[in-house]
Amino acid sequence: MRRANGGKGELGQVQAIRYAEELPAIDTYYAMFCETGWNERLRLSKTQLELALQGSWYSVCAYDDRDRLVGTGRLVSDGAYECFVCDVMVDPSSQGHGIGRGIVDRLLAHAKSRGIPWVQVTVAEGKSGFYGRLGFVPRPDDAPGMDIWFTAEEYPDAGPH
Repeated sequence: MRRANGGKGELGQVQAIRYAEELPAIDTYYAMFCETGWNERLRLSKTQLELALQGSWYSVCAYDDRDRLVGTGRLVSDGAYECFVCDVMVDPSSQGHGIGRGIVDRLLAHAKSRGIPWVQVTVAEGKSGFYGRLGFVPRPDDAPGMDIWFTAEEYPDAGPH
């Protein structure tokens, strides 16, 4: 077990954080996905999230001393030269204690150990400082990342919703 940078549990006690290379249980993951606000825009079902998890190349979970999931993150990769950091989440009651850093450090170490030179992340609003402290740099203004969002109405027959 590793202590998460002085992480405080209930009554101000230091939490012992255990990191595991595994996919989280879908019910717990779905609850965290909703509680952290990730599902406000996406409105994904448990089935969709389970498919997303199954498509992961690598996943890390963080558990507190009561074996409660307090954080998670995953990589999606081609296995050759690039990967994407996805869904780094820390339970709101456990944020600010190094758990997110512990997760991302492990994700980056895995990519490096497999010889993946290009690790990318799409940063949520207000989180660029966090990723910057971990070594990520913004893309140049003339080569920013771009995205397109489809609504469920645009793909009604595309699979489980």
